[in-house]
Amino acid sequence: MERLYLGICEDDQIQADYLQQEIRQYCDRKGTQAVIEIFQSAEALLFQYPEALPFQCLLLDIGLKKMDGMELARQIRECDREIPIIFITGDRESVYEGYKVGAVRYLLKPYQKKDLEEALSFVWETRREQGTEEYIWLRYQGEYLKIRKSEILLAEVQGHYLCVKTKKEAYTYKGSMKQLCREWKDEYFCLANRSVLVNIQNVERITRTECSLTGGIVVPVSRGCYPNLNQAFMKWYGLEAL
Repeated sequence: MERLYLGICEDDQIQADYLQQEIRQYCDRKGTQAVIEIFQSAEALLFQYPEALPFQCLLLDIGLKKMDGMELARQIRECDREIPIIFITGDRESVYEGYKVGAVRYLLKPYQKKDLEEALSFVWETRREQGTEEYIWLRYQGEYLKIRKSEILLAEVQGHYLCVKTKKEAYTYKGSMKQLCREWKDEYFCLANRSVLVNIQNVERITRTECSLTGGIVVPVSRGCYPNLNQAFMKWYGLEAL
Protein backbone atom coordinates (compact mmCIF):
# COMPACT_ATOMS: atom_id res chain seq x y z
CA MET A 1 0.00 0.00 0.00
CA GLU A 2 1.26 3.47 -0.88
CA ARG A 3 1.81 5.95 1.93
CA LEU A 4 1.40 9.69 2.20
CA TYR A 5 3.59 11.34 4.85
CA LEU A 6 2.21 14.59 6.24
CA GLY A 7 3.17 16.99 9.00
CA ILE A 8 0.64 19.20 10.78
CA CYS A 9 1.70 22.24 12.81
CA GLU A 10 -1.35 23.45 14.72
CA ASP A 11 -1.48 24.66 18.34
CA ASP A 12 -5.22 23.99 18.71
CA GLN A 13 -5.40 20.30 19.59
CA ILE A 14 -9.08 19.99 18.67
CA GLN A 15 -8.42 21.52 15.25
CA ALA A 16 -5.35 19.31 14.76
CA ASP A 17 -7.32 16.16 15.63
CA TYR A 18 -10.15 17.13 13.29
CA LEU A 19 -7.70 17.87 10.47
CA GLN A 20 -5.97 14.54 11.02
CA GLN A 21 -9.33 12.73 10.84
CA GLU A 22 -10.25 14.48 7.57
CA ILE A 23 -6.88 13.58 6.02
CA ARG A 24 -7.16 9.93 7.02
CA GLN A 25 -10.64 9.72 5.50
CA TYR A 26 -9.33 11.26 2.28
CA CYS A 27 -6.40 8.81 2.11
CA ASP A 28 -8.69 5.86 2.82
CA ARG A 29 -10.74 6.80 -0.23
CA LYS A 30 -7.54 7.02 -2.26
CA GLY A 31 -6.51 3.55 -1.12
CA THR A 32 -3.37 4.84 0.57
CA GLN A 33 -2.13 5.02 4.15
CA ALA A 34 -1.76 8.37 5.88
CA VAL A 35 1.29 8.71 8.14
CA ILE A 36 0.81 11.91 10.12
CA GLU A 37 2.88 13.73 12.74
CA ILE A 38 1.36 16.60 14.69
CA PHE A 39 3.38 19.47 16.19
CA GLN A 40 1.87 22.11 18.49
CA SER A 41 4.55 24.70 17.74
CA ALA A 42 7.02 25.68 15.05
CA GLU A 43 9.81 25.19 17.55
CA ALA A 44 8.76 21.58 18.18
CA LEU A 45 8.83 20.78 14.45
CA LEU A 46 12.26 22.35 13.94
CA PHE A 47 13.63 20.63 17.04
CA GLN A 48 12.44 17.25 15.78
CA TYR A 49 13.70 17.85 12.23
CA PRO A 50 16.45 20.51 12.25
CA GLU A 51 17.60 19.59 8.74
CA ALA A 52 15.82 17.40 6.18
CA LEU A 53 12.06 16.94 6.49
CA PRO A 54 10.60 13.49 5.79
CA PHE A 55 7.15 14.74 4.82
CA GLN A 56 5.49 14.87 1.42
CA CYS A 57 3.29 17.74 2.55
CA LEU A 58 3.06 20.22 5.43
CA LEU A 59 -0.13 21.80 6.75
CA LEU A 60 0.70 24.91 8.79
CA ASP A 61 -1.40 27.22 10.92
CA ILE A 62 -0.12 30.79 10.64
CA GLY A 63 -1.31 31.96 14.06
CA LEU A 64 1.17 29.95 16.11
CA LYS A 65 2.63 31.32 19.33
CA LYS A 66 6.22 32.62 19.37
CA MET A 67 7.38 31.66 15.85
CA ASP A 68 4.36 31.89 13.57
CA GLY A 69 3.62 29.61 10.64
CA MET A 70 4.84 32.10 8.06
CA GLU A 71 8.28 32.38 9.64
CA LEU A 72 8.37 28.60 9.98
CA ALA A 73 7.69 28.30 6.25
CA ARG A 74 10.50 30.78 5.47
CA GLN A 75 12.95 28.72 7.50
CA ILE A 76 11.81 25.50 5.85
CA ARG A 77 12.32 27.05 2.42
CA GLU A 78 15.98 27.75 3.25
CA CYS A 79 16.68 24.01 3.09
CA ASP A 80 13.71 22.59 1.19
CA ARG A 81 12.27 24.39 -1.84
CA GLU A 82 10.07 21.52 -2.97
CA ILE A 83 7.91 20.31 -0.08
CA PRO A 84 4.26 21.38 -0.63
CA ILE A 85 2.96 23.71 2.08
CA ILE A 86 -0.75 24.24 2.76
CA PHE A 87 -1.65 27.12 5.08
CA ILE A 88 -4.82 26.75 7.16
CA THR A 89 -5.65 29.93 9.05
CA GLY A 90 -8.22 32.60 9.77
CA ASP A 91 -5.81 35.40 8.82
CA ARG A 92 -6.91 36.81 5.44
CA GLU A 93 -4.16 39.44 5.45
CA SER A 94 -1.39 36.90 5.03
CA VAL A 95 -2.59 35.37 1.76
CA TYR A 96 -0.03 37.08 -0.45
CA GLU A 97 2.78 36.44 2.03
CA GLY A 98 1.84 32.77 1.90
CA TYR A 99 2.42 32.56 -1.82
CA LYS A 100 5.80 34.26 -1.46
CA VAL A 101 7.04 31.18 0.39
CA GLY A 102 5.60 28.90 -2.26
CA ALA A 103 2.44 27.72 -0.51
CA VAL A 104 0.40 25.51 -2.84
CA ARG A 105 -2.91 26.34 -1.17
CA TYR A 106 -4.27 28.80 1.39
CA LEU A 107 -7.39 27.60 3.25
CA LEU A 108 -9.29 30.09 5.36
CA LYS A 109 -10.96 28.94 8.56
CA PRO A 110 -13.61 27.71 8.74
CA TYR A 111 -12.57 25.89 5.58
CA GLN A 112 -14.87 23.65 3.58
CA LYS A 113 -14.14 19.94 3.46
CA LYS A 114 -14.12 20.06 -0.35
CA ASP A 115 -11.41 22.74 -0.28
CA LEU A 116 -9.15 20.60 1.91
CA GLU A 117 -9.73 17.61 -0.36
CA GLU A 118 -8.92 19.70 -3.45
CA ALA A 119 -5.66 20.85 -1.84
CA LEU A 120 -4.71 17.28 -0.90
CA SER A 121 -5.61 16.07 -4.41
CA PHE A 122 -3.30 18.69 -5.89
CA VAL A 123 -0.45 17.44 -3.68
CA TRP A 124 -1.30 13.83 -4.50
CA GLU A 125 -1.30 14.32 -8.27
CA THR A 126 1.86 16.46 -8.21
CA ARG A 127 3.60 13.80 -6.13
CA ARG A 128 2.72 11.10 -8.63
CA GLU A 129 3.77 13.21 -11.62
CA GLN A 130 7.16 13.94 -10.03
CA GLY A 131 7.83 10.26 -9.33
CA THR A 132 8.33 10.64 -5.59
CA GLU A 133 8.21 6.85 -5.30
CA GLU A 134 11.97 7.01 -5.92
CA TYR A 135 12.24 7.60 -2.17
CA ILE A 136 11.28 5.58 0.87
CA TRP A 137 10.60 6.92 4.36
CA LEU A 138 12.21 4.82 7.05
CA ARG A 139 11.09 5.05 10.68
CA TYR A 140 14.38 5.08 12.62
CA GLN A 141 15.03 6.09 16.25
CA GLY A 142 11.78 8.01 16.50
CA GLU A 143 12.18 9.91 13.23
CA TYR A 144 11.31 9.40 9.58
CA LEU A 145 14.33 9.32 7.28
CA LYS A 146 13.91 10.14 3.60
CA ILE A 147 16.17 7.80 1.63
CA ARG A 148 16.56 7.62 -2.13
CA LYS A 149 15.72 4.11 -3.30
CA SER A 150 18.76 3.95 -5.58
CA GLU A 151 20.98 4.33 -2.48
CA ILE A 152 19.62 1.21 -0.80
CA LEU A 153 21.63 -1.97 -1.28
CA LEU A 154 19.71 -4.46 0.85
CA ALA A 155 17.81 -5.15 4.04
CA GLU A 156 18.64 -8.19 6.13
CA VAL A 157 17.31 -9.89 9.24
CA GLN A 158 19.54 -9.75 12.30
CA GLY A 159 17.73 -11.62 15.06
CA HIS A 160 14.64 -9.60 15.96
CA TYR A 161 15.99 -6.62 14.06
CA LEU A 162 16.32 -5.44 10.46
CA CYS A 163 19.42 -3.79 9.06
CA VAL A 164 18.90 -1.56 6.04
CA LYS A 165 22.21 -1.00 4.27
CA THR A 166 22.70 1.93 1.90
CA LYS A 167 25.79 2.95 -0.06
CA LYS A 168 26.80 5.22 2.83
CA GLU A 169 25.03 4.15 6.03
CA ALA A 170 23.40 1.21 7.81
CA TYR A 171 20.21 1.55 9.88
CA THR A 172 19.31 -1.18 12.38
CA TYR A 173 15.90 -1.20 14.03
CA LYS A 174 13.33 -3.64 15.41
CA GLY A 175 11.17 -5.06 12.65
CA SER A 176 10.27 -8.09 10.57
CA MET A 177 11.07 -9.04 6.99
CA LYS A 178 7.42 -9.93 6.41
CA GLN A 179 6.33 -6.38 7.25
CA LEU A 180 9.13 -4.83 5.21
CA CYS A 181 8.20 -6.86 2.13
CA ARG A 182 4.64 -5.52 2.41
CA GLU A 183 5.90 -1.95 2.69
CA TRP A 184 8.50 -2.22 -0.07
CA LYS A 185 6.40 -4.21 -2.52
CA ASP A 186 7.52 -2.84 -5.89
CA GLU A 187 9.87 -3.59 -8.77
CA TYR A 188 12.92 -2.33 -6.90
CA PHE A 189 13.11 -5.01 -4.19
CA CYS A 190 13.23 -8.80 -4.30
CA LEU A 191 14.13 -11.55 -1.81
CA ALA A 192 17.46 -13.32 -2.35
CA ASN A 193 16.62 -15.61 0.54
CA ARG A 194 14.13 -15.44 3.39
CA SER A 195 16.46 -13.20 5.40
CA VAL A 196 17.76 -10.78 2.74
CA LEU A 197 15.84 -8.34 0.51
CA VAL A 198 18.01 -6.86 -2.25
CA ASN A 199 17.59 -3.76 -4.38
CA ILE A 200 17.56 -4.86 -8.02
CA GLN A 201 18.98 -1.47 -9.07
CA ASN A 202 22.22 -2.38 -7.32
CA VAL A 203 22.48 -6.04 -8.31
CA GLU A 204 25.43 -6.67 -10.62
CA ARG A 205 25.32 -10.45 -11.08
CA ILE A 206 23.12 -13.39 -10.17
CA THR A 207 23.89 -17.11 -10.10
CA ARG A 208 21.75 -19.88 -8.70
CA THR A 209 23.62 -19.65 -5.39
CA GLU A 210 24.87 -16.04 -5.09
CA CYS A 211 23.82 -12.45 -5.71
CA SER A 212 26.53 -9.81 -6.16
CA LEU A 213 25.72 -6.18 -5.39
CA THR A 214 27.44 -2.83 -5.79
CA GLY A 215 30.32 -2.41 -3.36
CA GLY A 216 31.43 -6.02 -3.47
CA ILE A 217 28.61 -7.36 -1.30
CA VAL A 218 27.67 -10.99 -2.00
CA VAL A 219 24.63 -12.66 -0.44
CA PRO A 220 23.43 -16.26 -0.77
CA VAL A 221 20.48 -17.03 -3.04
CA SER A 222 18.05 -19.73 -1.96
CA ARG A 223 16.60 -22.23 -4.42
CA GLY A 224 13.06 -20.99 -3.78
CA CYS A 225 13.91 -17.31 -4.29
CA TYR A 226 16.10 -17.70 -7.39
CA PRO A 227 13.34 -17.75 -10.06
CA ASN A 228 11.68 -14.51 -8.88
CA LEU A 229 15.03 -12.81 -8.28
CA ASN A 230 16.36 -13.76 -11.70
CA GLN A 231 13.14 -12.67 -13.42
CA ALA A 232 13.18 -9.31 -11.62
CA PHE A 233 16.84 -8.81 -12.57
CA MET A 234 16.19 -9.54 -16.25
CA LYS A 235 13.10 -7.33 -16.31
CA TRP A 236 14.92 -4.41 -14.70
CA TYR A 237 17.71 -4.52 -17.26
CA GLY A 238 15.48 -5.30 -20.22
CA LEU A 239 16.81 -8.83 -20.67
CA GLU A 240 13.50 -10.70 -20.74
CA ALA A 241 13.88 -11.73 -24.36
CA LEU A 242 17.40 -13.11 -23.91
